Order: sequence, then structure tokens, then C-alpha cells
Amino acid sequence: MDILHKLFPKKDNKEVAEEAIEKENRKRTLTGFWRKFAFVLGAGLTILVFYTAFNGVFLPMIQIGIVMCTLLALAFLWIPGSKRSHMDKPDLIDIVLVVLCVVCLVWTLYSNERFIHRIPYVSKVYLMDKIVGTALLLMVLEAARRTVGGAICVIAGVIIAYGFFGPYMPAMLMHKGLSFSKFIETTYCTTEGLFGSLTSLCSAQLFAFVAFGSFLSATGADKLFMDLALAIAGKSAGGPAKVSVLSSGAMAMVSGSSVANVVTTGTLTIPMMKKTGFRAEVAGAVEAVASSGGQITPPVMGTVAFLIADNIGTTYFNVVKDSFLPAFMFYFTVWFFVDCMAKKLGMTGLPAEQLPPKGKSFMTALPLIIPILVLVYMLYAGFTAFLSGAICTILIVVVTMLRKETRLDFKRFMLALEATSVSMVSILPVVACASIIVAVLNKTGFMIKSTSIIMFLSGGHLMVLILILLLMSYIIGCGLPSATCYIILATLCAPALVNFGIELMEAHLLIFWFSQVAGLTPPVCITAFVAAGIAGADPMKTGFQSLKMGSSFYFVPMFFLFSPLISGTWFQRITVFIVGLAAVYMFVAMIEGYLHCARTSVLVRVGCLVSTFFLFWACIDAEVATVEPIRTAIGVGIAAVLLLIQTKKAKVKAEVA
Repeated sequence: MDILHKLFPKKDNKEVAEEAIEKENRKRTLTGFWRKFAFVLGAGLTILVFYTAFNGVFLPMIQIGIVMCTLLALAFLWIPGSKRSHMDKPDLIDIVLVVLCVVCLVWTLYSNERFIHRIPYVSKVYLMDKIVGTALLLMVLEAARRTVGGAICVIAGVIIAYGFFGPYMPAMLMHKGLSFSKFIETTYCTTEGLFGSLTSLCSAQLFAFVAFGSFLSATGADKLFMDLALAIAGKSAGGPAKVSVLSSGAMAMVSGSSVANVVTTGTLTIPMMKKTGFRAEVAGAVEAVASSGGQITPPVMGTVAFLIADNIGTTYFNVVKDSFLPAFMFYFTVWFFVDCMAKKLGMTGLPAEQLPPKGKSFMTALPLIIPILVLVYMLYAGFTAFLSGAICTILIVVVTMLRKETRLDFKRFMLALEATSVSMVSILPVVACASIIVAVLNKTGFMIKSTSIIMFLSGGHLMVLILILLLMSYIIGCGLPSATCYIILATLCAPALVNFGIELMEAHLLIFWFSQVAGLTPPVCITAFVAAGIAGADPMKTGFQSLKMGSSFYFVPMFFLFSPLISGTWFQRITVFIVGLAAVYMFVAMIEGYLHCARTSVLVRVGCLVSTFFLFWACIDAEVATVEPIRTAIGVGIAAVLLLIQTKKAKVKAEVA
């Protein structure tokens, strides 16, 4: 036991939270030659990618090879390999890895013509192909370990081992096994693995959207959005928490990382919430949930939206369009929780003198809202996501010239170019690992077998399958970023959902939403732990508060499957959305014990539960095209009676006072 304690020392929740924040902030501060070298690599890569946005992308292996090898080199320069590594310059091993990236890139570019004309799995695999392919694979795993942790490397290692040892697996998992040559051919010499569609997205469309976010951040958009949120919601009950919901959601939508957003905006919003009376764990939970919702919020939804569009063969705009109403429902749920908590505790908003003027805040933020609106229009008009993102990034630079405060000088402009590539450092290695996993599973036939296995475990019952998917998403999501979690779950579970008659968009959005739950669900809830560290709160209490306020991650996806919220006409969608909001409001009132303007009695809480049940049931009904009228009438009627009771109760209390 003593040996086990030494190998796996027990850590309290505070230590876990502190480690999570340290890991998110762990990046070198390069100086001297290496700072200049990293700058040239980062800014130069962004310029090259933008060149291809307007002049056409290179051949897949050239485009992906340049982006992948450059980003791997940047990963080894910026991210230390261990706690003992230098923090102002790369270690010797890092320099060796950077040189190896150059060698791999040169060989890939030199061999591109041969790769195009060779016959897959028939033509000879050269020794140098095996050496470079192996080196590139190991460097991808190492870069992923440095950026997101070792869990993804372990999973990728297990899958690779499964590819080699297929003949020795149990009967259900058995396959003939991959030779080393076939493995290299799958992962390196063809467009199935490292040069597949997932990494292709990273080298083009996703790169442009990350640039969009980087340039927004460089202009000080976070402060402008914060001021606008303060002007809109700061004066209402629980104002700082509502400001957190608005500003954190807006910035997480752009950054694509819930943890990174908590670290940046949370340092501003969490102290404000605590100052106005929110408990530390509640303040941390509000920030964690609001930041987590950014990835599901259009029009910039982070990495996974591009992956969904690629997986189901649709446009990015269709994913964005179908995500609007669910995202609004998510944020309304968080808003209702904050509003009920604040009013129940008798909180007021911030004093008017501490708030920026609404008109001035809106006019200041308007130039930065214009590129977002143009982005939506371009996607709607049929422009490619790559070109749309690139044009709107340039538009940000143009519109910021209108105000001195947001204007980008040459230095800030070049640093924003570099920041784009540095941001991609944490994305591409993870997606490349996922590409390897998918390629091996596909080559071994496991993707087909997984559907049969999951169908067998579910016993032919859709709800059992959903519970299995939810459990898998939590287990996998505990150690992996949401993008990787989505890729693995989509590979394994999406075909099973389709077998139940679920449409592709509905199935993949369900998986996408479920891939977010691990960051907010105890006992391993890294996003909540980071927020708890900033708030000085107990991480587990913050986690359970996050689970409560982020409960819509669990129930909103049910609307995808059993209602026309994302698949019906716009009349049907809006009808379900409105009735769904009513159900959510009554649900929150029941949980918090506060409705409208007064605390609830036990009887009123039971009434809220009954109303929630009927309103939710009216929406979740596969037999009707929109909400069921009788159940809707019952739910609304009960809610109306309860609101009258609460209004009268508040009036009597006011008269007595």
C-alpha cells in the first residue's frame, strides 16, 4: 500500500484545481533567437494558409504536410516536455524534434508525386517511408501529450496495438491484423490517416476560423463584449452572473476552449459575482457552464462543428443553422438558474454609476459585431467556410481601423498572425491522433463490429443506447478534449443511432452535446475545477453546482431526437422552442424553490414538477409533427395558476412588510 501511495499520491480537490490551471497556462516564454524563430514560423504559416484561402489549396499531402510539420515544430518550441524543461528556450531534445519535423516535411514534399501515382496496398513502401511515417506518428503523439495530456496517447496506443494484435483478440474483436508496412501505408502513405479529411480541415477551414478568433481577441473584443454585457444585464438581479453568462458565452464561442475561456474571462467575472453575494462555488459554476456553452453556440462553434459537417457530408452553415435554437435554450436555462438564485437571495444588480452607458457600449462593440454578421451571411450565401473565415478575419482588421482603441498597429497585427498558429498547436495534434485512431479502426473492420456490439448491449432499445452513449461520453471525455471525444464516439456510436432511424444531423449533434458533459460532471470535471481554483471554492461543490446549472447538456439533446427542434419547419421549430423554454423555466423553479417573485412552498414545487412533465412531454412526442396541444394546455394552465399563487403571495408579503 505504501508503494501505491508513492506511485499514485492522493491529491485533494484544491490541488487538482491548481494543477488544472497550471496545465492550461503552461507555456514557455521564449527569448532571443528562439523567440524570433518561433515568430517567423507562426506568422509565416498563417500567411501561407491565408494565401491558399484566396488562391486555392495545395494538394492534400502538401497542404497538410506543411501545416502539420510546422505546428508540431511550434509545439516543441512553445510547450515544455516536462516540469524540468527550460522555460525560456527549447531543450536539446526539442531542437532535435524540430529538425526531425523539417526532415519529415522535406521527405513528404519530395515523395508527394510518388504517393499520388502509387497503387495503395500494392505498390512498395520504401524504408524511408517507414522511418518518416513512424517518426511523424511519434511526434504527433508527443505533441498531443504536451498539449492535452497523456490520456489520448494511451488510447491511441491501445488502438494501434489492437491493429497489430488482431489475430489474438477474442472472437468478437478478432481480425487478421495489420503488418507494419500496411500500418504505415494506412497512416502515412495514403489520405486515410495523418493526411485524411480531419487534418485537412485543420489545415484550411479551421485555421481560418481560429484566425478569426485570434484577431477578435487582439482587438480587445473580450473587454468590449464584457462592457456590452455589463450595460445590458449589469443592473438586473444577480447582474454580474448574467454578465458572465453573456460575455463568457460570447468569448468561448470564439476561443473554442471552455477551460481557456474560464482562465481568461473568469478572472474578471468570478470576483464580481462573489462581491455581489454569490457563494464562491456558485460563481465558479456559472463561469464554467457559460464557458462550456461556447462550443455549441453559432456562428463560430469551434473544432467540432467542422468535423460534424465533414462526417455527414453537409455544409458548415447547415450545422450552424440547426444549432441556433438548442444553443439559445442552453443559455436561457443558465440565465433562469442565475435569475432564480439572485432573486431568492434578495440580490440587486450593480449600481448604475458602475455600468457603462448602453448606447456607447453598443456603438463601440458594433464594428466587431459586423464581421460576425457578415460571416453568417457568407455561409448562408454558399461561400466556403475557408474563404468566409479568411475574408471576415481581414474584415476585422479593416473595421477596427474605425476606432483608435481597437486599431491594430503593425506589431499587434503580426502577433495576431502568430497567435493563430500557436492556438492551432493545441488542436492539430489532437485531431491527428484521432485520425490515426479512426484509420486503424476502419482498416481493422472494428467500426462495423462496434455497431453490432452496441446494438447488442442496448437490447434494441433506443433509450438504453442513449444511456450507453452518455456513459461512454463521460468516461472518454474525462481524459480527452471534446473534439477527440466526439470523433471517437461518432465513429463507434453514430452508425448504431442511424440504425434506430435517427437522422445523421440529429445523431451527430446528440454526440456533440454529450461530448461536453465530462467537463462539468463530477468527480472529474476539469472545467469546473479550473473555475473553482479561480473562485477559491471547493472543486467538488463547484462541480455539483455546474452539473445542476449545466443540466441542459443532458436534456436538450432529447429534443433533437424526439421533436422537430432541428429537423422541422421553422414554425415547428419555434413552437417547440417556446414550449421547451416554458418547460425549462418551470424545471428551474422546481429545482431552486423560487418562482416568479417569491419562494415556493412544497405544494408549488410539486406543481412546477407536474407542469414541467406535461410541457416536456408535449415536445418529446415522435407521433406528432409539433407540440401536442392537450399536454401543452395542461402544462401552461398549471404554470399560470402557480404564477398567480406566487404573485398573490408576494403581494401579501409586501403589504405585511
